[in-house]
Amino acid sequence: MCQVSSTLYSATVLANLEIVQRQNHTYESTYIPLGMDATVSWGGPDYQFKNNTKYPIKVVTSYSGGVLTCQIWGTKTDDIIVKFTHEVLATINYGTVKKEDSTMAAGTSMVSVTGETGYKVQSYRELYDANGKLISKSKEAYSVYSKRDQVVVVGTKVAEKKQEKPAEEKKQEETK
Repeated sequence: MCQVSSTLYSATVLANLEIVQRQNHTYESTYIPLGMDATVSWGGPDYQFKNNTKYPIKVVTSYSGGVLTCQIWGTKTDDIIVKFTHEVLATINYGTVKKEDSTMAAGTSMVSVTGETGYKVQSYRELYDANGKLISKSKEAYSVYSKRDQVVVVGTKVAEKKQEKPAEEKKQEETK
C-alpha cells in the first residue's frame, strides 16, 4: 500500500495539487527517492491531498511489469511545469552492536539485523514557466529517516575437549 501512496504523492505534487497530510516512512524506501514517499497504515498515518483546482480531476492508476503508474487527469489552465526535488541535509550512520550467543561456536559470527543509514531530507516543489524559467521553489516536506544499528551475533561456545584416558587404561590397551 505504501508504494501506491508514495507514487500517488509524487503524482499529486507534480500535478501541483495541495497536500493535506503526508508522513514519511521510518526507514528509507528502496522504491522511491528520499523525501518523496508517503506512508499509510491501518489506524496510523494516512496520505491525503486536496483538489484545489476549479475543475474535477481523475486519478488513473495502472500496474504492469512490476511498475506502478499514477496519473492525475484534469483541465490544463496554465503552462506551469512542476519539478519535485530533494536535498539530503544530514546522514546518520548506523553502528554495530555485538551480542554474544553461547549456542554458537566461539570464533563464529553472523549478522542478525542489517544496518540502515538514517537521513534528514528536505523536498521541494519547483514551478517553472513554459520557457523553463524558475518561478518559485517552495519547501514541500521535511523528512527524518531513522538509522537502525546492525546486530552481529558472536559465538562464545567453547568446544569440549576430549578427556584423556588414565595412564593405566592406556597401558592395558597397548598390551592387548
